Amino acid sequence: MELSTMDQEEYASIGISHETPYADRTDRSVRTYVPPIDALIGGLQPRTMTLIDSADRIVFGMVNMMSVNAVSENHDEVIWVDGGNSANPFELTAVCKRFRLSSDEVLSSVTISRAFTAYQMSTLIEDMLEKEVQRIRTGMVVISCFPDLFQDKDMEWSESFQLMRRSMDKLRELTEKHDLITVITNFGLAKMFYRKGLRPLLYDGVDRVVRIETYGKALRIMLPKENIGTLYRPVPRNQTTLDEFGRW
Repeated sequence: MELSTMDQEEYASIGISHETPYADRTDRSVRTYVPPIDALIGGLQPRTMTLIDSADRIVFGMVNMMSVNAVSENHDEVIWVDGGNSANPFELTAVCKRFRLSSDEVLSSVTISRAFTAYQMSTLIEDMLEKEVQRIRTGMVVISCFPDLFQDKDMEWSESFQLMRRSMDKLRELTEKHDLITVITNFGLAKMFYRKGLRPLLYDGVDRVVRIETYGKALRIMLPKENIGTLYRPVPRNQTTLDEFGRW
């Protein structure tokens, strides 16, 4: 099982700013290019793990934009371990076009491996990830839809839980050892309550939690550990919010 470049799929994007607002940054923090979200979250820092726990598909757009930001601004490589078939080169390409970036250069710097079983996900994280991190100039690691495969009904939850805990421990080790920005995602808030101990394992095992709830036509984006939040209304492709329009 080797890490490989992305294959292609499709799903919806979210509205983003049409300029690169952080071009003069010298730090290695990673942002989303969405001013209201960045104002709340700030930049994700090296040596930190962040969980994005979302009820909305905006989580996938956020990770796409963070990945482009990591490559274009920090000149880092991104490793994406996908547990939910969520990686989308079309959306990465769309983000690149917004900022007049070379999609070929960005896509060549994003390496992805898809896991289809809990055992594959565990093997990728525990046995293979560090070798790939050392092989390339990795600055950001994404573990997308992390809980999904471990909730297989054919597995005992006690075994799944142990595999997840070992994976979280390994991610913590690699994040601190290699100065990584590690982003873990979950799509579907209810999943956190399906299995005993799952929510504490993930929420307590990271430095920051970004929780996204639906709130009518808007989204409530919260940082539970900091006890702050904001409302954000996503806009269709090729449209901007007032805050984003003001950055032109």
